Amino acid sequence: MNLTLFSKKITYSWTYSLIPCTTAQIAAAQLIPVGGYTYLNTQTLDCISNCNPGATGYVPPLVRPECTDISAPVGTTVGQRSDIVYLPAGDDFSAAFQQSAWRPLATVASAAWSISTHISVKPRSDNGLYNNAPVATVMSPIQIPVNQPTVITVPVADADGDSTRCRWSTSSNGVDECGGVCPPSSLPSGTIIYPNCTIIITGNTVGDWFAVTIMVEDFISSTSITPLSTVPVQFLVHVVGPSPCANDPEIDGIPLEGSCIPITVGQPFNSVLIAINNCGPSVTIVDISTLSFPGIVKGNLVESNTSTYYKTISWTPTSSQLGYQVMCAMAFDSQNAQSAQYCFKFYVSRNGVCAFPPRRQLQRLRQQQQRQPQRQQHQQQQRQQRNVCLD
Repeated sequence: MNLTLFSKKITYSWTYSLIPCTTAQIAAAQLIPVGGYTYLNTQTLDCISNCNPGATGYVPPLVRPECTDISAPVGTTVGQRSDIVYLPAGDDFSAAFQQSAWRPLATVASAAWSISTHISVKPRSDNGLYNNAPVATVMSPIQIPVNQPTVITVPVADADGDSTRCRWSTSSNGVDECGGVCPPSSLPSGTIIYPNCTIIITGNTVGDWFAVTIMVEDFISSTSITPLSTVPVQFLVHVVGPSPCANDPEIDGIPLEGSCIPITVGQPFNSVLIAINNCGPSVTIVDISTLSFPGIVKGNLVESNTSTYYKTISWTPTSSQLGYQVMCAMAFDSQNAQSAQYCFKFYVSRNGVCAFPPRRQLQRLRQQQQRQPQRQQHQQQQRQQRNVCLD
């Protein structure tokens, strides 16, 4: 039997008061405390579809993650878990973490969740290699102002340079991707998702909570309708009233929002996340909340002046973190206003380059260079500073 190494990485967000990690636990890479959720000690990512014969070599890994991020002011604990699973070549199945612990929502008082993914250990038809699933993440909860259409963008990265698309989760075809919160009935009327992973949502009642469940898929070409893999993104949306100050806080800094930083294993990375208070000295920034991954060290929130706050971040990637890593941040002020999500990517390799572009990307890049031989110098400098990956 030929066994193939399969790497799984999943990030979970919890209510801080129920799962209160500490900075010491984060630094020590300890598992989250289970609190009253004792099932987390034994809960596994179980096969739910095409298990026989599609998952003959699958041993379900545990789901309890390591502590990675906390924000007491915002009320969130974040954990991430990575596992290596060996699967026979040809396995093709769906697996899920299924439980019932969504907070009370506007559409249902108590709902089950099903966080599922499709795993296929089959060579790609274009290069004979195994596929790299896309990496996607979003912070939770996201606050949206009442009666105002709000755009939420889910950042996605794909190491193979594949075409990626988003869709609503479903519970059809024998695969339950969303438990008791399947769109569109679980969301406000008129909520829209676009293939580029942009969501437009409007909440009509202050205090309402909604669970958003989507699937991110990668395709071998822009015209293909058969996904290579399917990964879940699920998060909470909270409808809030208008803030006394019309200007929400902002996140700034280096890395630039939306950028990709190539980095090598063992190379130290140090930077800062800057929060801007746009509402005068009577308002303060209470936290820069983050969603990161194991090994990222975040400093305490520091007030530089009444309008500028910052947190330091540092990290040295390990060989277990090869590929894409995504980090996001949000600023929160004392009026309970929230900045837009600020995300950036790292691509960890052994040689310090971004993902090696497939042949079709190289061809497209050469065509662009031929069409635009005289690019402006400041545009070149800007691209160099942003280190934008080919994704």
